[in-house]
Amino acid sequence: MVAIISILVISILSVIVLFLLRKNRLLLSELRKNKEASNIRQEANKEGDAFYLNILDNLPFPIFAKNIDDNFKYAFWNKEAGLQSGIKQEEALGVTDFEIFGQERGLRYRKIDEELVAKNKNYRAEEDYITPDGVLHNTIIHKFIIAQDKDRWLWSIRWDITKDKEYEKELIRAKEELENAIKTQNLVLNSINFGLIYIDTEYRVQWESTAHLKARTKKLQYLPGKICYETVMGRTEPCEHCPLTQTIQTGKFVRNEFTENNCTFEVSATVVYDNTNTTVLGGLMKIEDASDKKKIEHLMTEVQRADEANRLKSAFLANMSHEIRTPLNAIVGFSNLLAETDDPEEKREFTNIISTNNELLLQLINDIIDMSKIESGSLDFIYTDTDVNILMGEILHQMQLKNQSDEVEIIFDQKLPQCIIHTDRNRLMQVIINFLTNAMKFTTKGSIQFGYTMVSDKDIRFYVKDTGIGIPEDKIDKIFDRFVKLNTFIQGTGLGLPICAMIAEKFGGKIGVESKEGEGSLFWLVIPVQKPE
Repeated sequence: MVAIISILVISILSVIVLFLLRKNRLLLSELRKNKEASNIRQEANKEGDAFYLNILDNLPFPIFAKNIDDNFKYAFWNKEAGLQSGIKQEEALGVTDFEIFGQERGLRYRKIDEELVAKNKNYRAEEDYITPDGVLHNTIIHKFIIAQDKDRWLWSIRWDITKDKEYEKELIRAKEELENAIKTQNLVLNSINFGLIYIDTEYRVQWESTAHLKARTKKLQYLPGKICYETVMGRTEPCEHCPLTQTIQTGKFVRNEFTENNCTFEVSATVVYDNTNTTVLGGLMKIEDASDKKKIEHLMTEVQRADEANRLKSAFLANMSHEIRTPLNAIVGFSNLLAETDDPEEKREFTNIISTNNELLLQLINDIIDMSKIESGSLDFIYTDTDVNILMGEILHQMQLKNQSDEVEIIFDQKLPQCIIHTDRNRLMQVIINFLTNAMKFTTKGSIQFGYTMVSDKDIRFYVKDTGIGIPEDKIDKIFDRFVKLNTFIQGTGLGLPICAMIAEKFGGKIGVESKEGEGSLFWLVIPVQKPE
């Protein structure tokens, strides 16, 4: 690039010199007579044409001329030629290169001059020379022939490009460093396992590095110079939930996710400002395949769940050993007392205690067996046509017999005139009785209401509502978890509600609770309606 510019400058200067020479006919005439420069200048002053001679003499680059027909002796040598070479005008005029530069260098210059004259062509080349101060200079030399009648002169213009060469070397070094930096950057970008895209505020991609992700998703067609939402999503306007839009609008870091081909990709964007940190230039987006991370997070969650399940099972077994020993101790102890007493009143009381503990022990064993069957997948459902009103009436009678509190009323309050469905009667009864038994444990006064409604042609909803102590808000989500017992002071396994949840899932339905601490609870079960056969 530097050489091209220098050649252009030399060409322009050559044209200028030719113009001045053509204008100054007196100079050509005096050169033809081979007079000294002082005489030329004197004659020029006499003729009033010193103006053009002074221009050539004071141009800021060396200009010199040789008389081709007089053994290539110097006939013109301007001031700059004297300054750069250290040879004065009076020392150079009328002598040859051999006398000025010595045999070796003079022979080299003479050979070039003779070849140029023989071919009658201009000459342009880079030449190095050393000035008297010992400094090496890089130059461009331009030689051309001017003929006047039968006389010929070889004119030379020399342009110093030493600094230009230094600049060129610095530019080449800077270019190589930049190329190396770009190569290193590309190696780094190609080695990372995520994509980076820089997009300006007009949604035009400035640069991107997503090659290693394109094999896993078709949504990464970011092309430099193209509008991102056109190439990526095939849209005519920005995407509604675009992280780039959000980060530019808010100036905050934004992270989104999308899933494709069972791979989860995490897209994050951060705003890019100018040097003043005030004007937004665009946004830098990072796209990472988060599938492995999600799998690890899922495995960690499963491990935590497994650890929690093991902990709960250990607590459950410890609780079961206590729960089983309690009724057994009562049964054994009061059985011995029953054999020793003759008082009819005491016998009745002991018999009731033994009967109650028998029922409790039986319930414990049944819950454990049901849980085991459900976890092993061997719990069978037997579907029959069931009259819901008759079923609910039986449940009401059974629970009223169990109710030992005069301050709690059990009410079957909502039903249809007739409702017959095809379902597992025993499992449905088991869920509702569990709801009611649970309500009786935590309700000391007020009422326990239960019933059913049709929520649609396809679903029936059963509910149990009490006025008991309610459930704390932070424990509602755990109420149906296995081996979770919210109140350790109340007898029971803590398996009743989890079993209800499993049965509901087996029915293809849903189960839930609504509660406020101190105001009671509402448990509900929704199952699909199957028409009677």
